[in-house]
Amino acid sequence: MKSSIDYNSECDRTTPESTISSYSIVSNTNNGHRLSLDQDDPPRQCVVCHERTSCYHYDVPSCTGCKTFFRRCLISDRRYVCNNGGHCEITKGVECRSCRFDRCLTSGMNAEAIQYPKSVNANAIISKVKQMKLKLIEDNRPVVSQMLPAFFQDDEQRDINFLLYLEAKQRRLRESDYNPTWLFALEIKDILDKASELSLADKYSKPPQWPISSYERAIEYKKYGGCCSVLSTTKKKFFPVVDFILSIEFAKVMPHFQKLSIYDKEALAKHVAVVNSLFTQSFYSSAQGSEVIIHPNGFIPLLFDRLVGRADNVLKIETHSRSVQSLNRTKLKPEEFVLLKAIIFSHPAIPNISQEAAEELYQYHERYSKVLMHFVQNEYGLVAGASRYASIIQLIEAFFHFGEKVKLLYLMQSFNPNKWSQFPIIERILRC
Repeated sequence: MKSSIDYNSECDRTTPESTISSYSIVSNTNNGHRLSLDQDDPPRQCVVCHERTSCYHYDVPSCTGCKTFFRRCLISDRRYVCNNGGHCEITKGVECRSCRFDRCLTSGMNAEAIQYPKSVNANAIISKVKQMKLKLIEDNRPVVSQMLPAFFQDDEQRDINFLLYLEAKQRRLRESDYNPTWLFALEIKDILDKASELSLADKYSKPPQWPISSYERAIEYKKYGGCCSVLSTTKKKFFPVVDFILSIEFAKVMPHFQKLSIYDKEALAKHVAVVNSLFTQSFYSSAQGSEVIIHPNGFIPLLFDRLVGRADNVLKIETHSRSVQSLNRTKLKPEEFVLLKAIIFSHPAIPNISQEAAEELYQYHERYSKVLMHFVQNEYGLVAGASRYASIIQLIEAFFHFGEKVKLLYLMQSFNPNKWSQFPIIERILRC
């Protein structure tokens, strides 16, 4: 695993911490804006102190000095006090350790990307950092707005960039040999209690045997007499389950999700995980020019069914074909896609959540909806943008509909004990 992304031989190569994923999402918009998380676009400035750098450390552009300072503060558990009320301008050379540490937090340095000594309780540190970051934001101190780097000053663009960044992490895991079979038998609340798997994205790579052939899988399936065990070994990635889990992993990093109680988190995850996992499958299938869902390894479920002689299933055609075709018509940009996912993740009208959670979700639902409206109007103009917004916002209702069809499909297929009994997490999600 790389310690840093080395562009100009300036980065420290000795520290094996995880850094930003090399996977990229690039979008060229009508106004010339281009966002990329690719290694080919090195940073130029540390987001903490504004010194020159060409490296990413702990998932943000940062210099070696700020990287080392942040890590040392967390491991030593040192806390500093600012004598200037939190108003020090670190970017102008003021040496205030308290404000420098706060700026590390608000700039997005990821405590989960640090490799801690064995003698340190990493989970306790990560939990404490989350609390400090929330408190720093909720206190609404003037220092927070002063410390935010230039590319974070626009709140709406910051939301979009953050969502694109999370999506790049999720996509990296989805299109790699990451196969979290150890999570398949857990309760949803147990998965929610764990640190997000997105922080591990750089550990995995794309399997060399991909893409696989649906024809070869069909031959293998027939060879074993239709036994499902050939599909469930650790060497094979069962995307319906993995995508459910990755949908939860994505949600765990969302700011509003972290504010909910464990009970509200579980209720929300049960309700929207199936929707966003199908939305993700459909989006990337559409991006490949497909009319049906095609998994990252090249496997096409509908084609496989026909090759092994299964009769067409109306529910499966709806969830694996109509869902993709709806996105083929709209041709979503990456920004529109991630904002729609965020709106779904903040859906307030779900059963079994508290009133406090519903109010919190409503605020973020409105927030991401406004960001989406402003984005499309900036891209297409006021009138055409409003029309575009009305068109793509309808996809949310459509995918909640498709999500219900996925549940019905599961109920039909659950009568086959060999097919689903080995994936308890599906039972937790699809029987809610």
